[in-house]
Amino acid sequence: MSKYLLLLVLLIIFISGCVQTSMYYWGNYSGTLYKYKKAPSDETLNKHIESIEKIIKESDYYNKKVPPGVYCEYAYYCMLEGNNEDAKKYFELEKELYPESTKFINVLLQGMLVEKETE
Repeated sequence: MSKYLLLLVLLIIFISGCVQTSMYYWGNYSGTLYKYKKAPSDETLNKHIESIEKIIKESDYYNKKVPPGVYCEYAYYCMLEGNNEDAKKYFELEKELYPESTKFINVLLQGMLVEKETE
């Protein structure tokens, strides 16, 4: 009987060791991005943006980080819509969460300021 119990315990340990966990909450990012890249349209773009918004909102609920680049991508879409205040906010969140992106984000912010001045 103890052999079966030992086997069961080892099996449970083995199976629990195979569970994949991630420190990021990706939601349906890959699926909506793939659909947008495969068939670019306003509809697929809007679904992808909705997916990004959902990731940003639900990351805290799942106790996970927003993945690298997601804030930046969302800021880019805000910038395209002319919502520069939100764009700056999300660029800053990207820099705060991922300091290694600071140089890149600063270039984007500088470009945003230059474009605003030329308008």
